[in-house]
Parts: sequence; C-alpha cells; structure tokens
Amino acid sequence: MKKILALLVCIPLFAACGKTLKSAVKEGKIAPSFNDTLLDDDYLWVRGFGAANPKHQTDSQRRILSREAAIAHAYQRATEVLYGAELQSHVQIVDATTVGSTVDTSATGVLKRMELIQTEYLDDGGCAVIMRLSRSYLQEIGLDPKEAK
Repeated sequence: MKKILALLVCIPLFAACGKTLKSAVKEGKIAPSFNDTLLDDDYLWVRGFGAANPKHQTDSQRRILSREAAIAHAYQRATEVLYGAELQSHVQIVDATTVGSTVDTSATGVLKRMELIQTEYLDDGGCAVIMRLSRSYLQEIGLDPKEAK
C-alpha cells in the first residue's frame, strides 16, 4: 500500500519535471545535443552558456565570471525570443573567394522577473544555466510569446 501511495505522489512530480529544459552538461562537457529554449504553457525556458577566462588563476574566479556570462547569455536568448533580433551580415568576396564574413546580431528589450533555476559547471570552468520567465507575467504586460517576432 505504501508503494502505491509513493508512486501516486511521484507521478505528478515526474510529469512536472518533463516540461523543463534538460541538462546540457554530460560528463563535465557540453552535451552533443540539447535545446536552448522551450515555451510551455507556464514558462519561457532559456539556457545560457559562459566560458571561463583561462587567465583567471582560481576556480572561484573562473566559476563566478563564467556563471555571470551564462546568465547574460540566457537573458540575450530570452530577449531574442520575445522581441526578435536584428541581423546584419557582411561578406567580402575577392576573386570569387570569400575572404571575410561577419554576422552581427542585436536584441533590445526589457526583461524582469527572470528566475535562475539551474547552474551547472563544466570541467574547464565554463558554466551552463537554465532560466525561466512566467508566461502569465508576460501576458500581464501585453507580451504574449506566441505573438513574438
């Protein structure tokens, strides 16, 4: 009887966990495949990555700053999903050969109430984070993600 009760309690928990982004870290490295964004009924989920600066001499420095970079990256992804991104591409061709190519993107928007849900560190000091933003909040402020550019 206790096993059945425990199973009934666990089923909703497992169902709720299925709607989040899964880890992008496998054996201390970036996994071979993963999703960067997920839009479900309740949240916009985004992932960000930050690399460690090899010039920093302590693990603490590398972890703290790679985490901050990963959070900034997650904000960038959320802004791109909600507001779109301006894209500029430049290609230089000389003698029918590409000698230079750049792609610049920018996104502008105001994001509040982002929640940091998960932080994972890589073996090299890099960091991956998962953040989320409530869809009900976005709808309150008139920004329905289904209508995002």
